[in-house]
Parts: sequence; C-alpha cells; structure tokens
Amino acid sequence: MRFPPLPENDFAEFIRVYYRECRAHYPRIEAIAGKWMFRDLLPGLSDFDTRFILADPMSADDWCALSEAVGEAHLYLCRKYPCWARNLEHLPGVNVAWSELVSERTYYPEYQQWTFYACEQPERLAAALEALAARPWDLKDEYFHLKRFCTFFGRYDRGIDPPINLGPHAVKYPLHSRLMHYFNPLAMATVCLLERRHLAGKLDAFERAELLFPGLRCWEMIWEILHAHYEIARYYEEPLLTHLEDTLEEAARAFAERLLESSPLVPRAAGLDIRAWRAALAEVPIDPALVIFDNAKFARLMKGRLLFYARAPADFETEWLIRNELRRIGPNFFRVPFATYWRLRTGEDVADPAAILDRLHGDPLSADEIAATREFARLASAPCASGQERSRAIEIAAVFDGFYHALHKISQSLAVAGAVSADAQALALPAVADRG
Repeated sequence: MRFPPLPENDFAEFIRVYYRECRAHYPRIEAIAGKWMFRDLLPGLSDFDTRFILADPMSADDWCALSEAVGEAHLYLCRKYPCWARNLEHLPGVNVAWSELVSERTYYPEYQQWTFYACEQPERLAAALEALAARPWDLKDEYFHLKRFCTFFGRYDRGIDPPINLGPHAVKYPLHSRLMHYFNPLAMATVCLLERRHLAGKLDAFERAELLFPGLRCWEMIWEILHAHYEIARYYEEPLLTHLEDTLEEAARAFAERLLESSPLVPRAAGLDIRAWRAALAEVPIDPALVIFDNAKFARLMKGRLLFYARAPADFETEWLIRNELRRIGPNFFRVPFATYWRLRTGEDVADPAAILDRLHGDPLSADEIAATREFARLASAPCASGQERSRAIEIAAVFDGFYHALHKISQSLAVAGAVSADAQALALPAVADRG
C-alpha cells in the first residue's frame, strides 16, 4: 500500500483567502469561524466547516443575496485553486447575524464549538464569546449533545461516507472517516454530557475521553493511527480493520452505559436501546419556534451550494454531494418546519404539509411563495435519475428564493409572536451535518 507525501498545512492561507473573497462578493460578512480547532484540520483530508457572522439586520432578500454571492465565490476559488477542492466541498452550513449569535431565543450549542479566525468588529466578538462562555449548561445543551450521540451511535457503516474530492489522499480516508467523522462525535458528545461543558476540539475530545475511560482498548490504536498520519498499511486490511471497528463499537457501548446513569434525558428503563433514547428525546419540550429556526438557518446558503455543485468544474465531484442534499433538504427545510408551524398554529398534525399550503395564502404567505414552496417540495422529494443530479440542483435553485422567503416568514412570525407552548410535542432538530 502506497501513501502520498504529506501535504503542506495551508489552512491558514486558505482561510485568509476564502474570507477575503467571500467578503469581496458580499461585504456584510463580518466574521469567519470554523467548527473545531485549528489543530484538528488535517491537510488533504479535512474540509473547512465555515461559519459566517453577518451584519444586522438580515432580511430574507439579504440571505438570498448572500447565498448566491458565496456560491459565486466558491466557484471562482474552485476554478482558481483546484488543489483546494476538498476544502471547498460545501458552502458554510450555519450562518447567523450578530443579534442571533447573542440572543438566548436563537441560541445554538454548536456556537460553543467554533474557532474564530477574522472579524471586522473584534470588540463585539469578544463580548459575544464572553457571554457564551458564561452561559450555564441547560436543557438545550443536554439535548444537542445527546441527539448527536444517538445520531452517531452504532457500528461503522462501510458504505456511508465515500471519499469525495480527495485526490491521492483518498487512500487514507477509510481510517479518517471511522475515527474523525463517526467515532469522534461519539467521544465528544460523551465528554460534553458527562462534564456538562462544551469542547471545541476533536483531539481535545479524544484526550478527555481517554481520561474518563482509561481502560478502553481503542485508545492505543487511535493514537498510533493519528500519530502516523494514517500511514499504517495493516489497519486497512483484515483482520485488523474489523478488530478496530470492534473496539470502537465496544467503546461506544461503554460511553452509553455511563450516559445511561448520568443523563437526565435518558430513562433508565431504556437500557442501551438507542431507539428508546431517541423516542425519549422526541418528548423533550423544545420551543417549536426554535425547531423552525434551527432548520431555517441551515437553508440560508443552500441555493448557493446547489448552484456551486451544478456549475463546478467537471473534475470536481458533485453527484454524491447533490444526492446527499436531496436526501435531507425536503424533510429538514420543508416537512419539519411547516408541520411544526401548522401544529403550533392550529393544534393539528399534518403528514404532508403540502396539503395545507393553500390555507396559508395571505396569512402569512403570498401566492408566489406558496407556488415556490410547493415546487421545492416536489423537486426535493421526486426521484432523481443517475446523471441528472446537476440539472436537478439547478431546478431547485430556480425556486429556492421564493421557498426561502416562505420559510423565513413562518420562522419570523413565531419569533415575533413569542408563541411557545410549554408542553408542545417536540419535533427532532435537524441532523444536518457536513463532512469535516
């Protein structure tokens, strides 16, 4: 087995250039952050999970303009710097205005896991980070990390995370995917839940987890692999690969056993049945307005993401990436938010929110917004033939602005009204996670 030479760590230069170009395309971007810590970024394997902070106020029109502008910046950079294809895999997933970053109503625990690299208003950022650091751990934090634990619990699926836009470094991706994309979120969630605090670093999470679970067999293998930059051929072959997966699964069960005894959201009778854990999470009284906002904020740059994928150079792999978006944008952007809104407004459950769109005409949606939303729902759920991914992305992008205006309206109407039912049945927050 042959490994390519280790690439230079140029993430600092990438972040600088990326921020400059995105601000040139949309000057109201005022800060750039990334998930995790700088030392967690592995050249050739990691992408950069960008997070932007925007100047207040941001209207629906502003978010749509930002989305298209950042998509154009991605396209420009992808053509100019093909070596950064992996870094540019997707547009930023979460983007918020300053007021949303500091508001308790729009608080999102992932904010605590961001590292900031540049900012036009450093004093304002310092105040926001100080306020976040001082915020006590509460139900929102517990829910967020336990949901992530449930999402990633289980034996590694060897077909779940294909290597995309990795070039010669794809040979190392099987181990990177297992350790950093699937096992590390389990370790991080476990540490956060047990210590009731947030961690921003992936490697920090492994170090803390080893201190909490020193007897697990996985640590020696994990550190051997990471210290060798994944360049240990025997770990890619049987029987050692299966042995590694066995030890990671064993560790996951040890994590779950400890959480069963400590998390207030897990009923003891559930045992290690993660399906029962998920069912318990579905009963947690999450503010329905927050459910909608948490979906809406992921939608803000989706039009630009789809257009970037549709127009990317031929050697930039997009088919799997587009299909991955098609799998989740229908439920996360349409069905969950609109069903939640209708339940809160009328008390009625609706299996297919498309059935109630006409009843929203005039309050709060326009006819054009309803038409765009209906078409978005159809396109996002219709089968997509192989080879038609890019054309489907363009079709969805064509109606996305109208759909986003509708989503923004229902989100804002609840935020303004402050309509919260303390015993409202919660719908799960979105499992929208980019590979990184």
